[in-house]
Amino acid sequence: MICADSNFIIDFLKNKDGAVSIFHRYKEDIATTEINIFEVFSGIYSLKKDITQEESIADSFFDSVPILNSNHFGKLSAKHFIDLIKRGKEIGQNDCFIAAIMFENGCNQIITKDKEHFERIKGIKIISY
Repeated sequence: MICADSNFIIDFLKNKDGAVSIFHRYKEDIATTEINIFEVFSGIYSLKKDITQEESIADSFFDSVPILNSNHFGKLSAKHFIDLIKRGKEIGQNDCFIAAIMFENGCNQIITKDKEHFERIKGIKIISY
């Protein structure tokens, strides 16, 4: 299983070549998290135009992939977040949430452009594009 990060999903939904080719290479293994859904729709809802088409396209994508979730990601997220702060390598809380949900679901790979964020968390393999 490979987690699709928000920037990858957005690029795929915008039909960007690199993201489309990566999607087709790994499409049987791609999943995402509730946090990524939140990030993608936050971007859509912040647009100052009719979002009907963007919302529909995003809904179709999320309906087509497994959504990883966890009832217990708070503790592991906090552990990663504080460890990174202590090492002077802080990343956003959402990325710590995503990593914890991935680990909780037995997933250790992520497709992302945020290589510099996720490589700071031990045990995550980055697939960049």
